[in-house]
Amino acid sequence: MQSDLGYSRNFVEKFKADSVSQLITRGPKTSRLLVSRLRRDTPGHGLVTPPQGDAVFSVMLQLREQKQRELFLDGRCIHRGSYPERTTSIVNHLELPCANLISPFDNLMFTIPQTALNEIADETAVARVDHLYCPPGGVIDDTVWHLGSALLPALERPHEVSAMYAEHIMLAAYTYFAQQFGGMRASKERPGMLAPWQLKRATEAMASQLDEDVSLKMLAAASGLSVSYFIRAFKASTGDPPHRWMLRHRIERAKALLNGTEATLAEISISCGFADQSHFTRVFKSFVGVSPAAWKRSIRS
Repeated sequence: MQSDLGYSRNFVEKFKADSVSQLITRGPKTSRLLVSRLRRDTPGHGLVTPPQGDAVFSVMLQLREQKQRELFLDGRCIHRGSYPERTTSIVNHLELPCANLISPFDNLMFTIPQTALNEIADETAVARVDHLYCPPGGVIDDTVWHLGSALLPALERPHEVSAMYAEHIMLAAYTYFAQQFGGMRASKERPGMLAPWQLKRATEAMASQLDEDVSLKMLAAASGLSVSYFIRAFKASTGDPPHRWMLRHRIERAKALLNGTEATLAEISISCGFADQSHFTRVFKSFVGVSPAAWKRSIRS
């Protein structure tokens, strides 16, 4: 199978962008969920065509207005003009799309293979959808905007993103696309709380691996549940989605180390599963309200 790096680069290499950042994770089974931020500050990019040959959709979210762009499907121009900020548009790669990128651009591009749509439908036991559609000029969709905004910090610092968070937010985005633009029905199954043994198994697994990058897929499989059901049932049981529960307990371990050892902040960062000291400091402050160093001084004084 093509590597994740090769797969992700395949969808952006034809964009002559000034900057590209990407986040990729796995779908419910074997599919890959990919989002890319593409930015170019100078006009006159010219024509760009996505990779051909696969059943793939691109969902584009404009982070700023693109004043001039032309979109061609099967050689026929179907839209010419601007794409305002917050606009969501969709192209089907099987329709041989080609875009003339005349103005500077800054957008998020979600790459959605048909296999991912199939897996999401199968996991929630609803009928599959085989097409995503919105009008050629795009639509303003507040939910897509909020999902995209939630991904921007992760795209700025992808090395800090946990597998749990990436799986959670990307699965939520793909599921919404399937429902809103593909007509996929929402699951009728109302998740309750996890059974005591399921909650115990999940929390013990997470607590024993606070310094590791635990996958939602692994936790859900250990509980005998689908990933989407597990996420909702875990939150109903604990008040937090799994990635938030994990962060909270990493901070509690860090507090114990700050108070009971002479370990450095860098050492504590690694032992508690943070990417580096700056990542640890930022998350600690978001939970506690002060930096780790300030908290340690206040406790010891």
